[in-house]
Amino acid sequence: MRSIDISRAFIWLAACCSFGMAVPCPIIADDDFHQTKKVNVVTPEPTWTSEQKGHWSFQPVKSPTPPKVKKESWIRNPIDRFTLSQMESMEFKPAPQATKSTLIRRVTFDLTGLPPTPAEIDSFLADNRSDAYERLVESLLNRESYGERWARWWLDLARFAESDGFKADVNRPNAWRYRDWVIQAMNSNMPYDKFIAMQLAGDELEPNRPDSFIATGLNRHYPFEDNNMVPGLNRQLILDDIADTNASLFMGLTVACARCHDHKFDPISQKDYYRFQALFGGLAPKDDYPVGDPVEVALNSTIQSEFSVRKASLEKALTNIEQPYWTTVLEPVRSRMSSTTLKALETSPSKRTDLQVTTIRNAMKTLKVSSESVVAAMTPADRQAWTEMKTGLGNVEKTKPSPLPVASGMTDTGRTADPIHLLLKGNFHRQAEVIEPGLLSVLSDKKQIKPNSTGHATTGTRTALVEWLTSPGHPLTSRVVVNRIWQQHFGRGIVTTTSDFGTQGMEPSHPELLDWLASNFVSNSWSMKDLHRLMVTSSTYQQSSTPSNQASQDDPDNMLFSHQMRRRLDAEMVRDSVLAVSGRLNPATGGPSVMSPLPAGIDVKDWVVDKDASNHRRRSVYMFVKRNIKHPFLEAFDYPDSNLTCPERLVSINAPQALMLLNSDFALDESKALAERLLRNEPNASDSERFKSLWKLCFGRTPTEPELSRLQELAATLRSQRESLGQSPSAIWPDVCHVVLNLNEFVFVD
Repeated sequence: MRSIDISRAFIWLAACCSFGMAVPCPIIADDDFHQTKKVNVVTPEPTWTSEQKGHWSFQPVKSPTPPKVKKESWIRNPIDRFTLSQMESMEFKPAPQATKSTLIRRVTFDLTGLPPTPAEIDSFLADNRSDAYERLVESLLNRESYGERWARWWLDLARFAESDGFKADVNRPNAWRYRDWVIQAMNSNMPYDKFIAMQLAGDELEPNRPDSFIATGLNRHYPFEDNNMVPGLNRQLILDDIADTNASLFMGLTVACARCHDHKFDPISQKDYYRFQALFGGLAPKDDYPVGDPVEVALNSTIQSEFSVRKASLEKALTNIEQPYWTTVLEPVRSRMSSTTLKALETSPSKRTDLQVTTIRNAMKTLKVSSESVVAAMTPADRQAWTEMKTGLGNVEKTKPSPLPVASGMTDTGRTADPIHLLLKGNFHRQAEVIEPGLLSVLSDKKQIKPNSTGHATTGTRTALVEWLTSPGHPLTSRVVVNRIWQQHFGRGIVTTTSDFGTQGMEPSHPELLDWLASNFVSNSWSMKDLHRLMVTSSTYQQSSTPSNQASQDDPDNMLFSHQMRRRLDAEMVRDSVLAVSGRLNPATGGPSVMSPLPAGIDVKDWVVDKDASNHRRRSVYMFVKRNIKHPFLEAFDYPDSNLTCPERLVSINAPQALMLLNSDFALDESKALAERLLRNEPNASDSERFKSLWKLCFGRTPTEPELSRLQELAATLRSQRESLGQSPSAIWPDVCHVVLNLNEFVFVD
């Protein structure tokens, strides 16, 4: 009977369905499930046709000249020429510019993931300088919160998590260091080519640098089933995950279909899949990399070595005193010993190997022969010497140096890697020819690469991959990332299938714009902040989100970008916004992730709630990410599955979202805190003045007259109810704030 790892199969089924791929079967075994066969089969190499090679995304990136347009006054930067040119060709008109209050809320959320404060709104509205908006953008790009917001975008793609997943779901206590590295890389505007390089080969390119090693955590985020008993299968599953994730993340290609057979649609052969996988063939996790100043690490290593030598010397001396007495104390249980133990015991103490000593000690534990009985059997002189040495060992133990902090990441096990075999039909138990590391044949002639020596114990293949991916001539790397960032700012990508640039993906709606952005990105030193700046300062970005009648009828998907897209806030933005407006958001940055209280009835192994309640109100990016449990509030708002790379979050409108904002302890507590903030800041204000303050806090604008009228009606009704209960007039404010937090506008941005 065939055996299938059901949990893994469902993960791959979900992945393939979400990307529109054929479903591979990577872990279906033959009847002899526990036997791996080497099969003498050589798979032929396909020859790609000119049509297959001619797919638009495989062509070199061009640098088109921005087109001329009729409405020159609308142009703020070259992006607008490309979008307006298509609008004019279809006789569309762009939407009017959004109001200043709309713009500051939109761009602040987009760049920092947080709402603007009332003071920031007032300052921007009062700034009549021609470059007021550009100044605002510059300020947002330089905030710590910029890195926190955009790191979360990358963590989705990196399938970041802090536990293994599967049944055991063991915690990974140092995974947070990778998250902090990404935040710091974003805030320092690390060039994207270096950003790629450090994550793929930081240990090779900058050895002995903790930060560079931490960056390799990208490939440490694979799900892991620690109780998998099939020899070698876990390594294969890890390599599958790494190959699939990196191809999708950096090149927008769904290569998983080629794990079992030549890709049915894209020019990616099965050999291509395994040669790409072989680039990572030497990798192994390392979870004990010391973090600290190099001098501190070296000093600690020296002290640790000295301590180990002193301890080992005393332990050996104690063993030498004990050994002659083992025969005596073990004689009563001799008949219950194994032949291996008997042989070790009968060997002269001076000739016993370390393994034999360990065998006897283990037998004593198993047979319940205490160390006290050994000491009791000693002569007075030996007993005194043993006691003195035991005391000395205790004193040495007290000098044990404190361990340095450690980091998790990936590095090669040596200068050569274990071979990667082509798996027939993706079956781990039917291994065919060895496949050497190489690049995808449709994009490169290097079907096999011979990397230069790195000068230390790594293979160099990942450095070769970095050089290829970040070469100016690579057709996918720059296109894919600018499209991903465009998606975040405009609601959809220029290529709507952001992780599928293959033949089954969508073609770009604005191919010249995509290429211009990609080429400009590379020529501008791969600067992500410059790319954000370019996008959000365009007229295209600053349009109103209200479509014209023509756009609603003739372009309902806004393929022309003739208006902005109204968007639901991400899960973290919703939670962080509640905390921000209540005034209780903890601004602390970095460090170990926070385990906040979970609702009653949710019992999670190894979930130790942080004792500092203020940490429970840190930004959501710092919350512990456990694969088998999502925080219910974030899950309601479509928090992603961390088992797979997530190129685009699901956006749903569902009942649990309303219930979380209505009934959760979090929403109720923060509504009270928001009310206390209003009363504390404006103790003598009228209802109307407080309504305006509340509206600006939550929506970034002043309420309209009809809205004020409705709020007055709500206050009157609530006050009447509270007075009948003998409560003060101010008792209405937690309920008023609760109502406002539940309005649609709070979780949407125009």
